This record gives sequence, structure tokens and C-alpha cells, in this order.
Amino acid sequence: MKPQRVAVIGGGIGGLTAAGVLARTGFDVTLFEATDSLGGKAGTVTVNGLVFDTGPTVMTMPDTVRATFAELGAEDLMPRLERLPLQTHYRYADGREFSCWEDLDRAAESAAALNAADGKGLRAFFADAENVYRAAGQPYLEAPYETMMGFMTRAARNGLGTLFTGLKLSTLDALGKRHFRGPHLRQFVNRFATYAGASPYEANAAFAMIAHIERAFGVHHVIGGLQGLVRGLEAAARRNGVGIELGVKVRHEKRGSGFVVGEREFDAVVVNADPLELQHRSADPLTMSGYVAMFEAPKRLSLPHHTILFAADYEKEFAELAAGRLAEELTVHLCHPAATDATMAPEGKSGLYVMVNVPPFRLGEEAAWQGHARTLEAQLRARLSAMVPELRDVPLSLVAERTPVDLANKGAPRGSIYGYLPHGKFGPFNRPAMRGTDPGVFFAGGGTHPGGGVPLVMLSGRFAAGLTTAHLGGRS
Repeated sequence: MKPQRVAVIGGGIGGLTAAGVLARTGFDVTLFEATDSLGGKAGTVTVNGLVFDTGPTVMTMPDTVRATFAELGAEDLMPRLERLPLQTHYRYADGREFSCWEDLDRAAESAAALNAADGKGLRAFFADAENVYRAAGQPYLEAPYETMMGFMTRAARNGLGTLFTGLKLSTLDALGKRHFRGPHLRQFVNRFATYAGASPYEANAAFAMIAHIERAFGVHHVIGGLQGLVRGLEAAARRNGVGIELGVKVRHEKRGSGFVVGEREFDAVVVNADPLELQHRSADPLTMSGYVAMFEAPKRLSLPHHTILFAADYEKEFAELAAGRLAEELTVHLCHPAATDATMAPEGKSGLYVMVNVPPFRLGEEAAWQGHARTLEAQLRARLSAMVPELRDVPLSLVAERTPVDLANKGAPRGSIYGYLPHGKFGPFNRPAMRGTDPGVFFAGGGTHPGGGVPLVMLSGRFAAGLTTAHLGGRS
């Protein structure tokens, strides 16, 4: 008897994971990727010997990554992860600074230097973030989210008190104001909404769980760049028997009890692409997009791996982005991977990944990004010079950049990084479903459950594989 056939459309991290798991389960799997490379938004470019990750730069939940490679039977293919003791360094418009160390005592000492009460407030915040993770995060990440009842049942295992704590949460901004007297640490808390492309003034305080995840499980760097992770997943998929076809753009069509993809018949389909359009939700609000500039510095800098340069008025910045405008003053994410990994830059040089949030573009406005990019580059250079003394006399050469149009070419709707915007108390539960409207179609990737970020996208691939297996009569 021939094995059942599954098509995976899209070769991002979610698609590669789903394809490898399904093939290892025993299905005949073909993965179709429209471009000539795998990895989706998790790209890497090399310029003048400098290696830049063009998508995610923060890696956490290493156990999820290891478990994924273990499920693929490919522990030997997983790249090395380096844990960062200094997770992120923050600089504020008034010249103050905060170092968020993984070690809570060191982080609290840095917080207390900003405001004497905020050292204690930081400890209380992280305790709250851990409670949020146990109340909402663990049950949310434990299994595919399909109904609120299923989620509530899982959450209730941690106790009804914990469940009610989760239900009483307001916004992330309100949570920060509860714990901190000064504005600096409130801004630190609010930043975690941007991990989902959201505004802290509209997003549920449940996103504080990201702060707990970073402190409890660590912030990591993939040695050699994120493409090493993609290559490992590709090698695992091929070793498990996945057929990979690059440069082949396909759609799925329901036919009888199965599907036709690329003029071939399949029993089920996993779509590794943003689901909004296919689920008739194109009118849904979208998360923020991003502009990335990659600079070459002609010296090895002393900057830490991750630095955030905060805008003076964070609320104004998010209001401008929500209105569809470029922010007048930008919060800047600066990544200097050579601080951790010497393979990312030749001796005597540094590469800087510099990213700012921007709104998704309106249809028909793609061409305007040629001008927007030059405006943002000039703003970034001015901000770096003003807020990073080490860079004031260092000539930075722009060697590559990524705009929302580039993200759209990777399948992001109007350049939105994460697709669906999870605002409101129940925002995270309204993500596009993992099941398609046709039985036998399932979704994987950052646009569906459980959300964006490399480990969560890996989880979505594993969940999609499990749902597909159950649909085809196997064990999930």
C-alpha cells in the first residue's frame, strides 16, 4: 500500500518543520517553495565577509528548538546556540541606561540605579510575568488552539485562581505602570508587545510572559547566523525523505476527497503562508512592519549584542504607526552579533543590524518605499550618532537593507511581519485558525497559532503535522 501524500506549500521554518515531521511519520511529502531559497523571513545575507540575519535576531526557548530537532531525528544537525548573559542593553532619550541581565540580581541593581523603588519593582514584575506564563502561556503553547473551551480546560489544570488571574489582565502598559514608578522601566515592559508587532497600549498584558521566557530560558544567538538553523531543518527534511522543489509557485485546489497541487494529487495540504487571505480575513487589522538597515563599521565595536534606543515619547510613536505614518522619532533595535560570535564579521570590522518599526504599506504605495528608505536611513544615522557615543566618529557604510516591500515578497501581507494584529483582551485567541475551511488543509507559520518567533513557528509546524496525521487516520 502506497503511503499517503502530503503537500507542504512554503519553505519557511514552519513548513520545513511540518514537512520533516510528516515524512518521519511515514507520509510521502513534497515541499513547494516559490522562491529559490528556504527559510522564509528567516534569511541571512553575507556582504564583504559580514554575516547578517535579515529576519529574527533574538532566539529563546532553546528546549523547544532542541525538541524539534529531536522529533526530526536530527539532533546532530542542530547548530550551536550561545546564551547571552546581557540579554539587552537599553538607552533612553534622557541619556539614562538600563542593562537587562539574565541574572535577576544584576538586572534589579541596574533598575534601582534609574529609580530606587524600581529594583524591587523589577522583581515583582518578573514574578507577575511568570504567573502570566503559567496561567496563559503554558496552556496556550501546550497544544493547537482550536476552541476557547479547550484552552480554558488546559489552563484550569494550573488552578482556578491562576485562571482568574489571567482573565483579569488588562493592557501591557497598565501592567508596567502597576510595577514601576519611573518611565524608563515602563518603557522596557511595553517593548514586549513589539515581539508580536502590537502596541503595548492595546495589547493584553499576557505578552509579559515573553519577559519571563527570556529570563527563565535565556536569550540565545545561533552561531554563524540563523541560516544555520534553516540548513539544519532542510537537511533533516531531506534525510527523512521530503522532496523539495524550489522556484515552484503553487496553490491547492480541492478535488474529490483530496487536493491537486502543482498538477499532482495529494491527500492533505499544509500551507506555510499567512492565512488571512485564504481564510477570507484580508480586512483584519495588521501588525507593524519593519525597516532594516545593515551597516558595515570599519572597526570592531564594543557594543553589546542587543541594544534598544528608545524614543522619548513611546505612546506618540505607536499612535503615529497606528495612523499609517512613519514615526517622527524612532525606537531603534540595534544588533551587533560580532559581540558574541566572531564568525559574523572579519577581524577589525563589525556589522550592525538596525531595525525600526514602520506601518504596513497601503496597496499601491509600494513604490513610495524607495523614498521612505532614504528618509529612514538618514534618521537612523542621526539617532545612532546622537545616542551611541562610540559611533559618532565611525563612518558606517550601508551594505544592505530590507523594506516592507521585501517582506511582502516573502508572503507578508502588505509587509506586515506577523499578519493578524492581536489587540484586545482576547486578541491572541483570534489568530487565524490552524485548520483551513476545507478538511485536510492546515496552516503553519507565524501568522497562525501560536504566533511569531522561531521557536513558536517550529511549534506551529509540529502542531500542523500532528493535525494532518490525525486527519489522515494516524495518531496526532
